[in-house]
Amino acid sequence: MDISSVDRPVTAKRPAASRTAMLTATEGLRALDQGTLTCEAWARACLERIEERNGGVKAWVHVNADAALAHARALDRNGRSRLFDGVPLGLKDTIDTADMPTELGDPEIFPRRQPQSDAPVVSMARNFGFTILGKNTVSRHAIMLPGPARNPHDLTRTPAASSAGSGAAVADFMTPISIGTQTAGSILRPSAFCGAVGFKPTLDAIPYVGIRTYSRPLDVIGPICRSVEDATLFMRGFTGDPRFDATTSVRTDMRVGVWRTKDFDKADPAALAIFEDKLRKLEAAGATVRSLVMPAIFETIGEAQDVIMAYDLAREYADIKRHHADKCDRELIEYLELGESYSADDYARALDAADACRRAFHDLARDVDVLVMPSTLGEAPEATSTGSSAFIRIWSLLHNPSITLPVSRGPAGLPLGFQVVGCVKEDARLLYWSRCIETILGSTAHIA
Repeated sequence: MDISSVDRPVTAKRPAASRTAMLTATEGLRALDQGTLTCEAWARACLERIEERNGGVKAWVHVNADAALAHARALDRNGRSRLFDGVPLGLKDTIDTADMPTELGDPEIFPRRQPQSDAPVVSMARNFGFTILGKNTVSRHAIMLPGPARNPHDLTRTPAASSAGSGAAVADFMTPISIGTQTAGSILRPSAFCGAVGFKPTLDAIPYVGIRTYSRPLDVIGPICRSVEDATLFMRGFTGDPRFDATTSVRTDMRVGVWRTKDFDKADPAALAIFEDKLRKLEAAGATVRSLVMPAIFETIGEAQDVIMAYDLAREYADIKRHHADKCDRELIEYLELGESYSADDYARALDAADACRRAFHDLARDVDVLVMPSTLGEAPEATSTGSSAFIRIWSLLHNPSITLPVSRGPAGLPLGFQVVGCVKEDARLLYWSRCIETILGSTAHIA
């Protein structure tokens, strides 16, 4: 499908999606197993939603409809045998694909860039049987600058950055799953603003190769979907770890830690009131909720992360600045110049600070099952901004697995996320407790 064929305006109030398009991955797989759904019907429902909505939401830069339908028909004809056979999938357009362009969020600099091979995560997705629909829109220069994608709930609002199209596509029922990446907040923030489930695994849980690089100590691959069950199944497939099990019984006797950072003062009061209400709901269900007091270094760790990100990006984007400065936004050039101003000693000190925080967190969190906090400062702002990742970015720096759950709507009717954080390399445990929390608090991912 040529993307121009779906580039037409849509109404401000989004139309309801079909029941098939609204299926989560696990719901669709069950329907396939029961014979009440075909792979082609599922793929076609998603493609029809894309055709209906992409003109306004702009969540896709390339749609490979013919290949997706051919793949789905072959599965219907030959039978399904692999874990994700027939599940529609989107891919962030910073991830290399041999059969589709990958323009890295910079179509002016890399027009129609065509990789010769798939990124390993794409090869894995193909081997697992996913029906790949196409490539999702990336924010400007694939960083924190606004791009063409829009929030599906309100086209004047941002879907955040840089996995903007992935979050918008999943939340708007164009695909049940998209693979995104995060360096600071690029999985959780789009998911929170758009109303999806976004999961950032521990660093290196899935190979980060064949993907646009920002910062080696921070870059992570993860799923954006519409249920914790889907995130769990995704991680089981891509890691082969049987501890990712979505069939175990949920519990309510969890120990929940709350860290109210200095950034709470910047958050929307209505959003904080909703967050506190969700904590009371957890307590009423049987959870023990207590506040955690973090060492002073945690309140300044954002400065260390700024150094690491700017230092690394200045080196990753050096050739772009050297050869394509005329195609770069002023904000990008300024950020790269900031990174160039940091020395190797500055960078080393920032890495040491992150290591110190990781050790301290492990000691502080030993008596809780999970830590929770809001995902964002409030609802999605206007499209001229991508919003703040103040509550998200530290977990990228510290490598903790984290997830955002769409549990409510704010005063403007836009999604608000509830963030759950676990310990490094305890991703399966985090997803288990997140599924318990999702059961208690409910989800708004299915609500238009």
